[in-house]
Parts: sequence; C-alpha cells; structure tokens
Amino acid sequence: MEPAPRSSRPTEPAPGPSLREQLEGASLAARALLPIRFFFGFTFVYAGLDKILDPTFFDPNSPTSITAQLAAFARTSPVAFLIRPVEPYAVPLGILIALAEIAIGLGALSGLAFRLAAAGGVALSVLFFLTASWSTHPYYFGADLPYAFGWLALAIAGTGDVLVPRFVTELGSAVESAVPWGQRVSGSAAASGFRPPRYLDEEPSASRRIVVQTGLLAVATLALGALALPVRILRKADDTRAADNSGDTGASPSPDAGATGAGASTSPTSAPGGPTSAPHASASPGVVLGGLTVATTAQVDKTGAVRIRVPTSAPASLPAGDPAMVVKLKNGGYACFDTVCTHEGCRVGWDAADGVMLCPCHGAAFDPNNHAAVLQGPTNQPLLELPITIDAKTGAISLKA
Repeated sequence: MEPAPRSSRPTEPAPGPSLREQLEGASLAARALLPIRFFFGFTFVYAGLDKILDPTFFDPNSPTSITAQLAAFARTSPVAFLIRPVEPYAVPLGILIALAEIAIGLGALSGLAFRLAAAGGVALSVLFFLTASWSTHPYYFGADLPYAFGWLALAIAGTGDVLVPRFVTELGSAVESAVPWGQRVSGSAAASGFRPPRYLDEEPSASRRIVVQTGLLAVATLALGALALPVRILRKADDTRAADNSGDTGASPSPDAGATGAGASTSPTSAPGGPTSAPHASASPGVVLGGLTVATTAQVDKTGAVRIRVPTSAPASLPAGDPAMVVKLKNGGYACFDTVCTHEGCRVGWDAADGVMLCPCHGAAFDPNNHAAVLQGPTNQPLLELPITIDAKTGAISLKA
C-alpha cells in the first residue's frame, strides 16, 4: 500500500491549551495527583541543591559526607555488595545523585520527560530505601518507600496534560518545513525577504519528543547545578572564616595526631550538616595522645563524654576515620562507641542531662550503659562498640585492635 502523499497545503499547528484551560478541563483524577507531583518535584530539587550547597557532603573527612554514609551503608544495607565497589568513587557518585534528584524534580514540575523523570524517582527512592532507610523499623517510619510508590503512581498516570507549559507539549512533537517536500526557495525570492508558508514536515514522533525533552531537562539540570556552585563556594568560605575567628581547629584529625581529643558537647549536635565544633581537649600531664591512644580518663571524668575520631591508621578491625565517643558509665567504667547513627548515618551527640546518646536527625536514642542499646527508634540497631584498654598509671584510653 502506497503511503499518502505529503500535503502541499500550508499547515499551521493549532496552539495548545493554556495552563488555565488545562486545569479547568482536567478530570478530578488528574487534579488529585497535582499535590503529589509538585510536592515531590520541589522536594527532589531541594534535596539535590542541598547536597551541592552543603560544604560537608563532599568532604571525605566529615562524618556526614557521602563517603561516611557509604561506609555506614556498607555495614547495614542488603545491597552492600553493590556499595563496596563504588566507595572509592563516593564524591562523583554524590554529584551524580544530586544532579539526578534535581533532574527528577524539574521533570515533575515542568512536565519535561515526565514519565522518565518519575521512573527515575522510583529507582532513586528504592535505592535510598535499601541503604539510608533500611535500618528504620518499623518500615513505615522511613520516607523513601512511600516516595517510591508515589513516583510509581505518577509514572503510570503521567501529567494528564495538566499544568504543563505549552512549549513543553509542543517540544519535539513535529518538525516544520518552510516549503513543501522537494521544493526550494529561489535565491531572488530569499533575497527579497519572501517568507513562504510553513508545512508540517512529518508526523509527530514520540521517540523524538522524549529525546528532545530529555536533552532540555539535562541542560536545565546542569544550569541549575552550576548556579548553585558560587553559593557553595561562598558558604564554605564563610564557614572557614567563622572557624578561624573562633579559634576552632576543627573536628578532623591532623595527620600526626592520630585522633581528635575534642571535648564533648552537653547537648545533641545542633544540625546534621556537619560535626559539632569544640575545642581540643588537652591531655593530662605525662600522657601523649597518638597512635591508638585517643583520650584520658581525666578528660572523660570532666565532661562525662569525649568526642574522638578513630585514627585513619587503625587496623581493619576498627572503623578507621569514623567519629566516636568515649563515655563514662554509671558503674565507674568507660566505654567507646562509634557515633555514626545506625539509622541514616548522622553523627550521634551526647546528652549529659540524661546520660544518653542522641541522634539529632531523627531522634534515635542509645544507652551507653547497656552497650549502646536502642532506647528510642527509628533504628533498632545499637551503635558499634569499640574495644578499649586503659593504662592504670597514666589514665590513657586506647583503642584495642
């Protein structure tokens, strides 16, 4: 059967409905998905930008960095076998996740490659559920699984052609040609400014539409990410100046110190974006901190708890580089715990008033007097207890390999 001949009659594509007309003509089911669509879209854009703007997220020395989070997930996630191979590439992976969140959010908000963006939202939410939320019990305390099912509903339903800008619906839908097929405008006509009528060159292509929309979505994502970079640089510079003005030497260990004898705060850490700053605790006379010696009993007795960091040179049996805390127990003894929360990897703080260890992100509480057993969820896994030895003469507390 011969294909129908291409029309030589000028064709002006009918303009699509305005946003108001789309909303007025939408079904109740299509309108019902709008709150989920825009909430999810805004949240994912915000989450991606927050990662880019957070000075600690890409800092391997920060306990809340993507590097530290992957290390924590590798200990608890059912897909740990997939996490361990990518741990050396934590920073590029973090950048990719941040850009993916921005792209998914922009796709939901604008309608660009909407179903593809929603499918990406499903995949990313499932990945987060298997890593960041896996230790959350009961499962309904975690947000990632509901996000996955919400994105799945949006991927199935689509936009319903509601609140999608006209340029998005027309983008890549058809290619217009200035003249009918096989004809050309002569040089004299072109020179005189003659504008021939426009013709639809071919039928709309769904594959071309998704390619064009995906390309534009990628460009918009990179542009938004690039706009966030100067803000990140300024924020990092402000944090550096603030630390210099306060005389804080930071929570990261120096290459030859082996550990940070930072004094413990008397309240939970104030924010999950980075470690709580505190002056270095001075060692007792005659005690030299170094190697696996991380604190002294005099320091711990004074505040009830002392923040440390496991030396990066620690043997494989210890979580090298992790933040930790030495606590004085009610029975007069001492214990040391890794302070990476078993829920989502935030840094656990010390509540001196109640004598418990608290996570500032989601409220998990741990009892140091009972091997960091969980007092309050959302996690049900205790903190990792680190073995220590105490020198009876000097009071030096050392990690035991």
